[in-house]
Amino acid sequence: MARVAMLLTNPFVVDARVAREARTLVELGHEVTIHAVAADGLPDGEVQSGVFVVRHDVPGWTGLTGAARALPLARWYGRYEFLARAAERGAPDVVHGHDLETLLPAARLARRLGIAHVHDDHELCLEKLGQGVGDWITGTRRLALDAVTSFLRRRGARLERRLIPRAAALITSSPLFAEVLEERYGVEPVVLLNTPPRTDPSPAPLHKQADLDPTTRIVLYQGRVTPVGGAEETVDAAVDFPPGWALVFLGVSWMRGRLEARAAERGVSDRVRFLDAVTPDELPAWTRAADVGICPIRPVNRGQGLSLANKLFEYMQAGLPQIVSDAPGQAALVRDNEAGEVLSAVTPAAIAAAVHRFAELTDEARTAWGARLRALAHERYCWEIESQKLAGVYERVLG
Repeated sequence: MARVAMLLTNPFVVDARVAREARTLVELGHEVTIHAVAADGLPDGEVQSGVFVVRHDVPGWTGLTGAARALPLARWYGRYEFLARAAERGAPDVVHGHDLETLLPAARLARRLGIAHVHDDHELCLEKLGQGVGDWITGTRRLALDAVTSFLRRRGARLERRLIPRAAALITSSPLFAEVLEERYGVEPVVLLNTPPRTDPSPAPLHKQADLDPTTRIVLYQGRVTPVGGAEETVDAAVDFPPGWALVFLGVSWMRGRLEARAAERGVSDRVRFLDAVTPDELPAWTRAADVGICPIRPVNRGQGLSLANKLFEYMQAGLPQIVSDAPGQAALVRDNEAGEVLSAVTPAAIAAAVHRFAELTDEARTAWGARLRALAHERYCWEIESQKLAGVYERVLG
């Protein structure tokens, strides 16, 4: 048995990938502690499925003035060192860091203790820097933000070039990510897809919860919604959905009010519904109750374009054909597996046209397609397969 310390820069509330990895390691006989950040309303420590979760307060940078205000920037990639210091007290045998923000603290911890360092790059984090900065920021402030982003990218790239080849193992979540990382650093990553475990639940009462007639066909937009997720275009597309079809958002966050207002403006509130998120264990049954899944992201960086969202595999596990945008990662998955339609453009007209094509399928064709997708997920795209890869990583690292 090995003691594994995971470093995570979120509060570990809903992080399916990290949870699955941690539970798998526990099932293999290891002791796993996730060191996460504190958040209001969450306990400082708890045990989830045999995994120890410890949340730590983030050191503050308030009160700095003058030149000292540059200190957080200078320490950017070391700002989660407090997680590594906390993990060190548990004398781990392996430190497993998640994403770029933990790379330097985890590498330092591994060097101090002489232990193995596993680096888990979920989403090509270098590509994300600067994402989310609004177009309304202009002038000298925009120039300053662009300069900071450029500085952080250069520094992050230097860290990755220096530290990733030294790690005992490199893990990532997409085959296209793996190609980029191997080209950059000469290290072949192990690809752990964000797949759910095999499930075959009875459908949950999605229609009842969404206040829809039981015969209504549902296009499901599942998971987190962002401004680049194509949600607004999907609401607009509902104007031209075929009769008897509706759109359901499951798990909408801060954009819910904005999307509800948009649906009202377009006159489609009767066929666009919004439901709160359910737990990961409950999710497969709710997904199973829909007819088509949709993921129309418009990538704002290379990493997002090469990614494979959890929902793609969740839809497949539930037997839902998918409508996806032509982002390289998800488009390849859908085309290679004949798992749905790839949009030529993320527009209301293109989305509505795709829904119409699904509506033309016979019940027999729809049933057969769903059964094939579920079988494919169980045979190829499930956590039971990915967990074996993780077991192999740890067998090699510890051996």
